[in-house]
Amino acid sequence: KLFFLFNFNSLRYKLALTVLENVLKAQRASMSVSIEQQKLNCFPLTLIIDCCTPHTESVPEFLTNLILSDLYNLPGESVPMNPEILSAMRAGNRASLVKMRSCETPMACLKNDKGDSILHIAAAFGHFKLVKSIISGCPSLLLEPNWKHKIPLHVAAHAGRLDAVKTLVASITYFSAKILSEEERVRFNVYVLRDIDGDTPLHAALKGGHLETALCLVKANQVASFLENNDGVSPLYMAVEAGDLALVKAMLEGQISNLASKLEGRKSLVHAALKAKNRDILDAILNEEPSLVNERDEDGRTCLSFGASVGFYKGVCKLLDRSTSSVFECNDDGSFPIHMAVEKGHVDVVKEILKRFPDSIELVNKHGQNILHIAAKSGKARPLLFKYIKRLDKEESHLLEEQDEDGNTPLHLATINWRPRTAKDLISFSSNATKILKIRNKDGLTSLDIAEMNLQSNYIFRERMTLMVLISAYKPKRYERIPASGMTLRSVDASKYKDRVNALLVVATLIATVTFAAGITVPGGFNSSGMAVLDNNLLSLNSSNHNFVFFVVSDILAMLSSMVAIVALFWAQTGDPDLDDRAFQLAVQYLSLAITSMIFAFLYGVLATTSRNKLLVVFINCVQVPFSYLLFYVLAPYVGSGIGRSMNICIGILLRFVDEDDAETYHTSGSAQTRA
Repeated sequence: KLFFLFNFNSLRYKLALTVLENVLKAQRASMSVSIEQQKLNCFPLTLIIDCCTPHTESVPEFLTNLILSDLYNLPGESVPMNPEILSAMRAGNRASLVKMRSCETPMACLKNDKGDSILHIAAAFGHFKLVKSIISGCPSLLLEPNWKHKIPLHVAAHAGRLDAVKTLVASITYFSAKILSEEERVRFNVYVLRDIDGDTPLHAALKGGHLETALCLVKANQVASFLENNDGVSPLYMAVEAGDLALVKAMLEGQISNLASKLEGRKSLVHAALKAKNRDILDAILNEEPSLVNERDEDGRTCLSFGASVGFYKGVCKLLDRSTSSVFECNDDGSFPIHMAVEKGHVDVVKEILKRFPDSIELVNKHGQNILHIAAKSGKARPLLFKYIKRLDKEESHLLEEQDEDGNTPLHLATINWRPRTAKDLISFSSNATKILKIRNKDGLTSLDIAEMNLQSNYIFRERMTLMVLISAYKPKRYERIPASGMTLRSVDASKYKDRVNALLVVATLIATVTFAAGITVPGGFNSSGMAVLDNNLLSLNSSNHNFVFFVVSDILAMLSSMVAIVALFWAQTGDPDLDDRAFQLAVQYLSLAITSMIFAFLYGVLATTSRNKLLVVFINCVQVPFSYLLFYVLAPYVGSGIGRSMNICIGILLRFVDEDDAETYHTSGSAQTRA
C-alpha cells in the first residue's frame, strides 16, 4: 500500500510539472523575449527540476549487479591453475570464464606458481574487458595478493596497462563510495598497500617508467605520493627524478601543509630535480617548500654542491639567486660547491660561482687543497679554466705554490695521478716553472722525484709523457742528461724482465741480419766487373748516385747500431741491478736508432733505383715525410725523456693521445707520501 501511494504521488508531481511547463511556454510565446534571454538556463521550471532531481554519478555497467558483501567473500584454499586456464587468461579469452563458473572449483581460488590469481594475469596483460568480467564475478580478487604481496593493481601498474588500471580504479572507487564507515574506507584504501619491497601501486608504475599510468593513480589517490618503500624512496622523489612536470604538479596540487613533514624517505627532492636537470620541476618544488633547499643527500652534499657536480648551470644559477650562503657551506667531506664543479670539469659553473663570489677561489677542503689541487687530481680541468683562474689570481701563482696537509702542490698531485696534460697546463700557468718544480713535500720529494721513483718498468704512455713534461720544464745550468732511472727499473717479476730483454734481442738480431743482407745485395745489382751498378760515378750530380750513398750510410748505421744493442742486451742480463738498468736503457736507444736508420736505408734504396721516374720519386718523398715524423713521435717517449728540453718540440702533439678523463683515479702505486 505504501509503495502504491508513493508511485501515485510521484505521478501527480510529474503531471504538475508538465502543466506548469506548458503554461510557461504559452506565456513565453506571447511575450517578446530576446534571443539572449532565451539562451539563459535560469527559468523557474528549470530551477524546480534541478532542485527536485537527485544528482547521481554514472556507475560502470559491469558494477551495476555487484553486491557489497561479495567484496569480503574471500577465496578459500588456493588451487593450482592448469595450463589451459593460464593460456586463456594470457590470451584474454572471456568465454573461458563461463566454463570456469561451471566447474566445482571456484575460479577465485585458482593460482599459478607465483600465487597470481586470474585477475592478476588478466591485469598484467592488459585485457581490461576480461578484468571487468572477472570483477563482476569475483570482486574479492581486487584485494587478493600474490606471494609477493602484490594485488592486481600492482601488476597492472608495473606493466603499464592503463586501461586495466582505469578499470581497477573505477571498481575501487565504486566500492569506496558504498562503504559508509570511515574505518572501512581506510582499510579499503588499496592505493597505499605495499608489496614485499614496500612498493605501492604508484611505486610500481614509476619503476616501470609508465608515467601516464602513474598520473592516473595520483588522481585517484594523492596520499600514496608521499609514502616511502623499503629503499626509502617516495613516488614523488621518483617522479622528480623522471623529470615529469605534470606528474609532479599533480602530486603537489592542493598541499597546504608542510610538505617536508608529510614526505617519507628521502627528502632531497631538490637534488633529484638537479639530477634530472629540469628547471621547471626545481621551481615547482622550491615554490612549494623553500626549506628543502637546506636538505642534504645521503652523501652529505648540499643542493648547490650537487648541482655543481652534475653541471646543471641553470639550476646552479637558480640556487645562487635564492641563497648566497650555500657557496661557503661545505659538504660532509669538507669540500665546497666550487670544488665539486672543478672536480667534474664544469667550467661554466666554476665561472658563474667565481663571477658572483670571487673570494671562493681561496676555499680549501679539509685536506688543505685549493681548486688547483682538485683540478690536478681529477684531470678534467681544461686550459680555459686555468686561464680564467689565472686572471683572478691577484698574487702571481700563489694558488699553484700552495701546499696541502701532505705538503703537495697541485703539480705534485698531477704527477702522482699521472696527468701529463694537466701538468703541462699547471707549468704554463706559472711564470716561474723552475720554482714550482723545486718545491718539496713533507717527504722531501719534488714532482720530478715522485715521477722517477714511481715510474714502472712497463712502458706506460701516460707515465712516460708525465716525465717528459716535467723534464721539458726543467732548466739546468748547463746541458746535461737528467737521470730517469725509474724508466728501466727491473720488474719485481724477473720472468717479465727476461721476456722483455729476449724480445729486444730478437728485434735487434733481425735488423742486423736484414741490414747485412742489404749491404751485400745493393740496389741495382752489380756489373760484370763486380762493382755496384749505381756506384759508377759517385762524384756526378746524378740523384740516383746520391741516393745510393745515403742508402749505404743508413744501412751501415743501422747495422752497427743493432750490434751495439745486441751487446748491450747481453750486459743487461748480468744480474747487477745498476748495470742491467744502464745497459737496458742503452740498448733501447741504439735499437731505436737502428730501426730509424733501416727505414731510411730502404727509402734511399728505392729512390736510387727509381730516380728516372719523377712521378714516383715525388710520391715516395711525400709519403716518407709524415711517416718519418710519426716514427719520431712514437719513439720519443721511450728514448727521449732523458734528453731534456730538446723533447719539448713534440710534447704538444703527443699529449693529444693522452686520455686523462678516466673513471677511476690512476695514481702511482706504492706512493705512501701522497693523498690521491
